[in-house]
Amino acid sequence: MVDKQLLAQIVQSGFDCMVFLMRVEGNTKFYYEMVNDLAKERTGITDDDIGKELHDVMPQDHYHVLYPEYVKVVETKDKVVYEDYFHSMKDRELISESTLMPLIDEQGVCTHILASVRDITDYRRAELAKEQSKQHIQLSEQRYKSLFSDNTDAIVSIDRDGMMVEVNRAFEQLTGFRKGDLLGKSASSITDDEQTQYGREAFAKVLDGDAQAFELNTHFNGYNVDVDITMTPIIVEDNVIGVYVILKDITDQRNAERTLMKNQERFRMIAESSHDLITLVDDNGIIQYASPSYKTILGFAPEQFIGESLLHKLHEEDGADILSAFEHAKRTGEPVAIEFRQRHQNGDWLWFELQAKPIYDENHEFHQMVVVTRNISDRKAYENELKSFAFHDPLTGLPNRRKFKQKLLDHVNKSEDVGQYAVLMFDIDDFKAVNDTYGHDIGDEVIKEFGRRIESSLRDHDLVARMGGDEFIALLTGIQTEKDALEVVQRIQKVLEKEWEIADRHISLTTSVGIVLPDDETVTDEELIKLADNALYDAKALGKDTYQFTVIT
Repeated sequence: MVDKQLLAQIVQSGFDCMVFLMRVEGNTKFYYEMVNDLAKERTGITDDDIGKELHDVMPQDHYHVLYPEYVKVVETKDKVVYEDYFHSMKDRELISESTLMPLIDEQGVCTHILASVRDITDYRRAELAKEQSKQHIQLSEQRYKSLFSDNTDAIVSIDRDGMMVEVNRAFEQLTGFRKGDLLGKSASSITDDEQTQYGREAFAKVLDGDAQAFELNTHFNGYNVDVDITMTPIIVEDNVIGVYVILKDITDQRNAERTLMKNQERFRMIAESSHDLITLVDDNGIIQYASPSYKTILGFAPEQFIGESLLHKLHEEDGADILSAFEHAKRTGEPVAIEFRQRHQNGDWLWFELQAKPIYDENHEFHQMVVVTRNISDRKAYENELKSFAFHDPLTGLPNRRKFKQKLLDHVNKSEDVGQYAVLMFDIDDFKAVNDTYGHDIGDEVIKEFGRRIESSLRDHDLVARMGGDEFIALLTGIQTEKDALEVVQRIQKVLEKEWEIADRHISLTTSVGIVLPDDETVTDEELIKLADNALYDAKALGKDTYQFTVIT
């Protein structure tokens, strides 16, 4: 028999959790016999519920969870532990761990079930926080890989002693050093004395927590390089443990800027020696005054513009931008600058740059717009020419390395849509002997003729570019098999076999070819060029006038 007085003492004071003593009748019905004060406080059960069946006290959704567990205890006569959710009297959803213990009499019958319910909300939330922390760490590692390892800018991590701890692939490519040759060495080992001194001063400031940014002209990988450098402290637990150095190659940008600055100065001197167009425009956009220079610059008498809209003789595609800029200036009082096209008396379209400033009266009401317009047609033409120079080889007129890489990258990125393709790398066999025998002028003519013959052997949708020296590269599209690529190579070799007559000299030349057939969507443009170069090297090792395949699978 169950000692009810002892059980009452256990239920009330023997546990630090909610305790319920349930009487079992007929193995399927369960009645509340005792409930401790903590359970009453959290569940709202009262003394009036003592003696009632589980079904009559518990909400239906909760009852359907509890009932099978109680039945299991009676059937197995063994302890059952399970987790559940319950709402406290404060309407908080809590997580509980319930332990159901059978009380068996002398005949082996389960007469009572002692249920203890422990609040494990904090424990489960701590476990959840731990899992979320783990996921956060994994996410941080992925972000690190994206920001560091896969960054297109060169990055090196340096410890407080100035030793290189980690570098990314872009850093290896920029400097020409391999990762294994850099790690553990001083960062000053790859810079000259002047740069080392400058770098140490910046490094010291970063260790004090002050990030640094500057530009530097240096030598890497045998080339003079302009780099934009950012140095930021690596902070762990409020301590600076090292420095991240990010190097962005801005050589092309700075070279273009230097060229453009020289020509802009030339344009400025020319422009300042001529007359600008001076125009006054009212609130309705009607021209009130046009300077005499309209006649010399546009060929029209200024009187032909007075009373006309400010869009008079402007290109129809530029009108909306002009009106928007004028409305912005009127509304904000800020001067505006905009480029546009205007028709000359001879029918040509000229490019102009206007500077417009709004004028307001004493009541701060818009009065008129003063517009100074300068002819920039020459500058526009030069900018277009400059863009062409940036992507073409000056000797052969063919696309240069930069243009080829751009086209190749575009092709690689959409390879799923355009199908198979091939990359071919060429150079002239024994070209040094040509220069040594005939001189560099003849050598230049040979290079130009070599480029023309390759270009004439390709299809309209193929591309050939000069990489530098006597080295050329081609992108063949619509290539399905090695045979397709080989047919193009053999056509080129046949064209090169024809007699060469350069400056009244007869020269015989052949070429070696490296061929890459990518069959892997993950290959990069840089990898393709490198593989083609390696294939060319292998071909030359086999002898002259030959080729070598590399198939990426």
